[in-house]
Amino acid sequence: MQISKVELCLRGDYPIELPPFAGSTIRGAFGNLLKKAVCVVRHRDCRSCTMRGSCTYTYLFESGWYFSPDDRPQAGVPQPFVFEPPLNRPNDTDANTVNVDILLFGHAVDYLPCFTYCFEQMGKAGLGKRRTGFKLETVRDVFGNGTVINAGNTGIITQKPIARTWDDYQNIAAGNSLVRRCRVEFITPLRVKKEGHLQDQVDFALLIRAIIRRWMLLCKYYGSGFNAGDIVDLLELAESISYGTLDLRWQEWERYSRRQDQRMAMGGMVGIMECEGELSPFWPWLLIGQDIHVGKNTSFGLGKYMLSVLK
Repeated sequence: MQISKVELCLRGDYPIELPPFAGSTIRGAFGNLLKKAVCVVRHRDCRSCTMRGSCTYTYLFESGWYFSPDDRPQAGVPQPFVFEPPLNRPNDTDANTVNVDILLFGHAVDYLPCFTYCFEQMGKAGLGKRRTGFKLETVRDVFGNGTVINAGNTGIITQKPIARTWDDYQNIAAGNSLVRRCRVEFITPLRVKKEGHLQDQVDFALLIRAIIRRWMLLCKYYGSGFNAGDIVDLLELAESISYGTLDLRWQEWERYSRRQDQRMAMGGMVGIMECEGELSPFWPWLLIGQDIHVGKNTSFGLGKYMLSVLK
């Protein structure tokens, strides 16, 4: 399966004020605009729609319905994208400009024009606390050294962004084959379950298990499957890696669900975990976890972490 990453530069006439964890706001606006743009039936109900298995909206946004064989959404289907809105915006930056990164998985990269179109429409409707209007200035290929891939100040894509595969992450990991200590900093709330329950602590084995599970699901639905070898042995080896946490804590966060007309708790763990041991078998997984996010509600931008090597 392929992973692509683009950066959308949005420029408003006035400062764009976004809430914390603005991924929920952006994702909600995107979903509404996408359905408005592509849905051609009057009833607007994906459950009863005969076209849901060939629909751009269900593929990208209601993915459980896209892959459903019956009258229930397929459980456990991840969405083929992640929004990464800006997290910290210091006062000395250009408040009129917001950069939003989008990760696209598998064939979702072919739908990049749908994303840029929806952001153009989002700019007309306005975004943030004051509904500030904006224009889509540039689309850059993050994995392609920031190359601009749109025409002028439009959402017209002139070239396909570069994609990374499992082999790329293995090759990158080979350059760090002697790593024995690393730091994992959870930037946005990490929501992982164990035996059906959300966890308020994380260990190395739990993290590796969550990364592998997410990657396998993405490959199942948006790739051609993935042969990871003997995962059982790898998970057993993960139990032997020592770890310690620094300021690891639960961070509460709520979002409003328009579809369910209620506020929903979306808290998770943030902070730092340091690991030590024979890390080379896990390094490709840790690298890929940075780019796919981990745990639940990743399409909002949750489950983001940064990986660094320690001496």
